[in-house]
Amino acid sequence: MSSERVFITGGTGKVGSLVVQELIKRNVQVTVYARAPEKVAQHPNVTVVQGDVTDLTPFEKAIPGHTRLFLLVAVGVPDASQIKANIAKKAYAAGVKQIVDLAAIRVPWRSYPLLHVHEVSEQLIYNIPNRGYFVSLRPTNFMSNTAYYRVETIKNQDTIIDSAEPDDLQEWVSTQDVAEVAANIFVDPVEKHSDAAYELIGDLITPTRRAEILTKALGRPITYKQLPVQQLYELYLEQSKSHDIAFYASTFRRSNPVYRGMALLLRREPEDYYAWAIKNKDSFLK
Repeated sequence: MSSERVFITGGTGKVGSLVVQELIKRNVQVTVYARAPEKVAQHPNVTVVQGDVTDLTPFEKAIPGHTRLFLLVAVGVPDASQIKANIAKKAYAAGVKQIVDLAAIRVPWRSYPLLHVHEVSEQLIYNIPNRGYFVSLRPTNFMSNTAYYRVETIKNQDTIIDSAEPDDLQEWVSTQDVAEVAANIFVDPVEKHSDAAYELIGDLITPTRRAEILTKALGRPITYKQLPVQQLYELYLEQSKSHDIAFYASTFRRSNPVYRGMALLLRREPEDYYAWAIKNKDSFLK
C-alpha cells in the first residue's frame, strides 16, 4: 500500500473517474469529493466525501491528512478560477505537498474564454505564498469529445462535421492518457515534477484521416463534411447552451506536434486516435 493519500475533486467525470481507477491500480488511498456519492466507484481504497466546490466546508474538514490533490473544476462553474485558487489555498494550508491541476492548452491571452479560466486559476495558484508543489496538466482536445458533440451525425448520417479544411491537422489526446499521466505523477516523488506544466497532445490528424479511421473501426463508410463556421456554431450552441463552448468548438484551430514528453510521462507511447476509436466504437454505433 502506498503511503500517499490523494484527494480528488471532479472524481465522477470523464477524466476524474479514470484518475480514481488508475490510482486504485497503483494501490493508492483515494478520497473523492463528490456531489453525488453514488456515482463514485466503490473500492476498499476509496473514501467518498459528499460536497460541492461552491461550498468548501466539507472539503476543509476532510482534506487534513492527505498528501496530494487532483484539482478539477468542471467547465461552466461560475467563478471557477477563484474556486480553484481557494481549494488550493486550503489544501496547502492543511499540509498537501503537491497539487496536480487539470488545466487546458495555452492560447493567446484571453482569446478563448473557455480556456482563459484555466490560465487565470494557474496564475492565482502559482502565486500562493509558501505553497507546496504545483503541477499543471494542459491537455488539448479530448478524443472522447468526438463521441459526444454532434455524434448523431456519425450515427445517423455516417458523417463527421467540422469547420476545418479537410486536410487541416488537428490535435487530440485520450482521457485515459491524461488520467495515467496524473496517476504516474502521484506515485512519483513530489520533487521530481516540482512546478512543471505539461502540454498533453497525443495525436495529430486531419478530419479526412479521422473519417478514414472511423470507417475502418466501424466497418461502414464515414465521410467528412466541412460546414460554414456560423452553421457549426449554431449546432454547438443548440447542444451546449454555452457561447464559450460553441465559439471554441466551432473556431479553434491549432496544430502543435505530438508532445514528445507524453511517452516519458506515460512510460509508454500515447494512445492514437485509431486505438481510441477501436476501443470506443460502440459510441458511434447506430
